[in-house]
Amino acid sequence: MKNHTTLRSFCNRVLFGIGAFAFVASGTLSAQTYTQIKNQHPDWVQIPGELIRPDCVHDVPNGASIDLANSEHQGDDVILDGQVIAHYEACPEDPIDTRTLGSQNQRDPGPTGNGWVEASQWLVSLKSGDNLDVIEGFWIVPSPPKTNGATIFLFNGVEPANGSNIMQPVLQYGGSKAGGGNYWAIASWLVGNNAYFSPLETVNPGDLLFGFTEQTGNSGGKLHYLVKASDIATGAYSSLGVSSTGIQWNWAFAGVLEAYNITSCSEYPTTGSTQFFNTEVAHGYPSFDYYSSLGFQGHQWDYFGNGGPQCNFKVSLVDGGFSSTLQY
Repeated sequence: MKNHTTLRSFCNRVLFGIGAFAFVASGTLSAQTYTQIKNQHPDWVQIPGELIRPDCVHDVPNGASIDLANSEHQGDDVILDGQVIAHYEACPEDPIDTRTLGSQNQRDPGPTGNGWVEASQWLVSLKSGDNLDVIEGFWIVPSPPKTNGATIFLFNGVEPANGSNIMQPVLQYGGSKAGGGNYWAIASWLVGNNAYFSPLETVNPGDLLFGFTEQTGNSGGKLHYLVKASDIATGAYSSLGVSSTGIQWNWAFAGVLEAYNITSCSEYPTTGSTQFFNTEVAHGYPSFDYYSSLGFQGHQWDYFGNGGPQCNFKVSLVDGGFSSTLQY
């Protein structure tokens, strides 16, 4: 068992460290391009991993927790300081997965690339009742793109094998339903039938980020997690909690590049790559059994076929994903 302090023994680790996916959204659309999907849903908004009705995306205060319903007919509660401050019924229309359409051998005539581009991922084999209790790591805010116009998401996170939800501390460039613009910002997200995000906080190129998702409790079969994105340089952070029942969280992502409205390689950060380092994964709550060896693998998607420019994409791993570099 590891005795982790806040930021997980940050100083020592930073000194050392610097240097086939299936998301099952019930709104599945085969043989359709992103352009066609957008045209069919002109008022819907893009968030990490989904095109969704805007009234199904909810901002929550820092530290608020989303209590996921056991059934979609019960709706979700948002809890802050022990009080229910909001309740949201299931989204009236299923969100549309915008991550994996490019892996269905489609050929979007373009002109843009949209969706998951590359990732360091690990589907962990766990016994029933066991979950991934920690996924955490550091990365540095890249330089901005030379050309604006696209939206970039960089994050780590965890989800169940069926992809019904994902918990993720996210670095964003460009706009999304959370806000943003031609600058870098962080927020924490829970994305599923409904989507929730904590306040968007501006960060600067070169800042060191720490993102983690960690189980904080288990009561009556309900799992409690904290998702947090922190800027070590400025102290800015954005966090939310998640409580779930009947979900086994067993798919870990050490680092993911997701992009929308990409027309040119110049719309990716000029840094050319992002390294997610000092990645750690644990299970076995409450003992927090940290894996001494990791099993991450690099994966790339043809993000909506030929619609997106094929840049210098490559995923390089060290020690099974202790360090994962996503090249673009």
